[in-house]
Amino acid sequence: MNILITGNSKLSKYLGDELKYDGHAVHHCRFEDEIIWDMYDVFINCAHVEWEQSKMLFKSFKAWRLDDSKTIINVSSRAVQPNISKGYLYAAQKSSLRHLSNNLTYNSDKRCKVSTVHLGLLEHDELPSLDYVEVLGFIKMIAFRTDNIDIPEITIQHKANYQEVQAEKEAIMETENFLNELYSDKVPDKIH
Repeated sequence: MNILITGNSKLSKYLGDELKYDGHAVHHCRFEDEIIWDMYDVFINCAHVEWEQSKMLFKSFKAWRLDDSKTIINVSSRAVQPNISKGYLYAAQKSSLRHLSNNLTYNSDKRCKVSTVHLGLLEHDELPSLDYVEVLGFIKMIAFRTDNIDIPEITIQHKANYQEVQAEKEAIMETENFLNELYSDKVPDKIH
């Protein structure tokens, strides 16, 4: 199977490496690349750069909408949930992706599969979070389904209580900010 993944982030590299290990041909692309969509079977829309994920979803959809052998997987964030993210633009950009994905799923003549996977906190050293292996399992479950089940949208996150994790995350950030401010005053000026 030929798989196309946007970006070279830690997650997209991990997914690509693991899918290659399973014997699939995996190619990474950038948003500005000219893509020959007919060469691929699965598109993993992973990289996030402003509104580009929504644009890539629409490009892949236009190429594949009538082909029921094709699968588009958008990697999103639980930040799409109303009022939980303080990353205003990030949440809006991911919400744009979700909205377009749902609109294409429910208001078009599509035949291809279009799924959006909203991820919780990933690979954090100190807080309960998903690891890449868990994400890979869901991506594979969606990408390689041969039955008639479509999974338009799914959120996966660590089972830890969201509010407790956010409080811990805030405490860690406050400590890091305090230490940065404390030690930034102690750094000697450069000698000119």
